[in-house]
Amino acid sequence: MIEIICDGDENKGENSKSAKTAGIRRPKNIKQIGDVSSGKQIYIEDYAFTYINSIAYNGNPVEQAGVLLGEIQKNEQEKCVFIKGVVKAKGFDNDTGICFDEKIWKGIYSDVEKYFPNLSVVGWFAVKPQVTEQDMLQLRKIHLDNFAGNMKVMYLVDIAEKEENFYLYDKDELRRQKGYVCFYERNCEMQEYMLERKVKKSSEDANNDKVMKSIRNVIQEKEEVRIQKRNNTFTYGITALMVTAVLVTSINFLNNYQRMQNFDRSIKQLSAQMSGENENLDLNGSNDDVVSVNKLEGEVYPTTQAAETETQERTVQQPSSEVPVTEAPTKAAESSAIYTEYTVQEGDTIMSICMKQYGTIGRYEDILELNQLKDPNLLYIGEIIKLP
Repeated sequence: MIEIICDGDENKGENSKSAKTAGIRRPKNIKQIGDVSSGKQIYIEDYAFTYINSIAYNGNPVEQAGVLLGEIQKNEQEKCVFIKGVVKAKGFDNDTGICFDEKIWKGIYSDVEKYFPNLSVVGWFAVKPQVTEQDMLQLRKIHLDNFAGNMKVMYLVDIAEKEENFYLYDKDELRRQKGYVCFYERNCEMQEYMLERKVKKSSEDANNDKVMKSIRNVIQEKEEVRIQKRNNTFTYGITALMVTAVLVTSINFLNNYQRMQNFDRSIKQLSAQMSGENENLDLNGSNDDVVSVNKLEGEVYPTTQAAETETQERTVQQPSSEVPVTEAPTKAAESSAIYTEYTVQEGDTIMSICMKQYGTIGRYEDILELNQLKDPNLLYIGEIIKLP
């Protein structure tokens, strides 16, 4: 037979043109065997194809059979059957040979439900030690009784002649097809089935058998796929946790940054308010304008609270012998007309006395003028000054 291997978009023959036909989804990686130019085409996945041949050529030439699973796609120009799974029938009677009774079908459907729940029966396969004309009549009857219908496929393996052919029922007989297409994809369901149903070694040395090597390769690849899936799942979980941690940290950082900005604005507003009320005070804590009261050696003044209170509350009036003022008194005259006496204490300055008595430094100049002080920082403990 003619064998043509195609990969991806390199298939540019009739098969490539048909791939663009709406309604049929063809695989990309394929191996064409024989002539597939007819309107009915058969596609079989490589794992399914390998499994059938492995049980056929395992060194034990006995009759075997099973069902082919997949789907049928069609459009106005052609029909295609895609074989993606295989289930071997179990429990044949050696006397009657291949048959599909109720017991056989029960076991088949149990495996289909377990391994291939999304696939449908699209045909069957038969393995014969040798195929005769009588055998073909028997196979035709089995096909009509169990697999009647358009595009139901039979795959026949003749062990003696080492021939494998596909058949379709057409015009009251099973007609051998000129070719078929083997395609490649990651068929996890078929790999799982092959792993569970791997072929036992025959009495001959099966280690050198190509089919057994193929099965071992399939099993090894299945294990690698499992390990890769587990590693990918673990990596994905770690990545998701890291992304979540970064997002949470970023959100907390932004929230804290906004709080710091709000706090900084509040401090600035408070500082601005305080600066406005005490614009003449040194906010940096500098005591340049504050001079400690000089103590006179050998002089002691009473500093009891009662004496200070009595002195502060004493009010002095101007003598009545002053010349009457005929005009309205000026502000300076008014401020010197009535005053309160204050006894200087340790640590006092004119500015601190002003803040203590009036709560503001607005009368600072008035105190200096009233007491005719040239040096506002030169005060003595016990000295009495006038307060307007």
